[in-house]
Amino acid sequence: MKKIIIIFLFTLFTLNIVASEPIKIGIISDTHFLSEQLMDGGNATQNYVRTTARDIMDEPVVLDSVLSDFIKTDIQVLLISGDITKDGEKKSHIDFVKKLKTLQDKGIKVFVIPGNHDIETGNEIGFSGNTKFRTENTSETDFKEIYKDCGYKTAISQDSASLSYAAELNKSTWLIAIDVARRPEFKRTGLPSEAISEQTERWIKDILHETTRRQIQVVGMMHWGLVEHFRGQAKYFPRYLVYDWHRLATLFADCGMKAIFTGHFHANDITSLTSKDGNVIYDIETGSLCSYPFAYRIANLYPDRMDVTTRNITSLFHNPTLGKDNQALLKQLATNIATNRLRDMGLGFDSSFTSSFAEIISQAFLLHVSGDEKMTDELQSHINALARVMDTDASDANITELDLPPADNNVTLKF
Repeated sequence: MKKIIIIFLFTLFTLNIVASEPIKIGIISDTHFLSEQLMDGGNATQNYVRTTARDIMDEPVVLDSVLSDFIKTDIQVLLISGDITKDGEKKSHIDFVKKLKTLQDKGIKVFVIPGNHDIETGNEIGFSGNTKFRTENTSETDFKEIYKDCGYKTAISQDSASLSYAAELNKSTWLIAIDVARRPEFKRTGLPSEAISEQTERWIKDILHETTRRQIQVVGMMHWGLVEHFRGQAKYFPRYLVYDWHRLATLFADCGMKAIFTGHFHANDITSLTSKDGNVIYDIETGSLCSYPFAYRIANLYPDRMDVTTRNITSLFHNPTLGKDNQALLKQLATNIATNRLRDMGLGFDSSFTSSFAEIISQAFLLHVSGDEKMTDELQSHINALARVMDTDASDANITELDLPPADNNVTLKF
């Protein structure tokens, strides 16, 4: 009898150890990968990099470095939350999925979902010398076939109205990968393209009801943001959030989804929403792998929490100043965009005021994309200078207060 009790206690102890082991997840987003067969590094390629700040020339090497690191860190799952390719070039998708095979051969499960740059974009272009050339696009059918080993073939359930699917991360945790881009529908309706159709929403609710009934942990993944990542995002940047985001975030939270992995804004940021019933959902947005800060994440998912860490590629063997150079390029692009928009508003600002205001916006943007915003002396000096012109007091100004909790890069999220 004593022997049986000892065996029983040992079994319980062992099961407890197994249950407490996390799922180790790698996360990347917005790779904007262009097949190396579709560019030659000539003037056309370089011009694209200069005008978009998307370093498609270095991105293949950046991606290889990140995937190699994932193998070393023993992740079990890799999540890729959309905008996999530059603009949906079929050759880019084919070459990208080949790079994932090294991970899959190690037993790592890979799951993808399309973004707005992955399917029938109308801008499937390669670069040769000084010229651009058209290349084959990717249909929904193509996407599903190319990435059949990245979620679709082993899916528990697939939505018939989109490329959404549900899959097992392990026996006690499911992933709902949500395809938000309503490609066939938005052309026929007044709704924006970044919306979840009624049919897809019903499918999601059915999955969430099933996970609740079976007491299965569930996390989500989609390209667009589910929750505001800074104050005013819904007003000033609505196209970076899924349509009707607040209602959907509340629905997902109340149906048991604890976290969702997103991208699209090219920023490294984590935010949350608490429903009226007190249920919390975290939106974990990961930055782009083709531009500063070249961020990727590793998350340890437990039943009661998630530990998130962030890593960055700052240099490559052939490009030791990768991060610094692209940061400067991205800042110049943000400054130009801000300057043009301020002028287009027609508010009569003089050039000096417009320049100062644009500088503040571009610096704030860079702080946001890298996450864990902290006021810099340089930014504060620009705010002070602008305040003097406007004859206002800037002593309490802190642009970083626009950020929403929790921390963005290295944090424990409690469920």
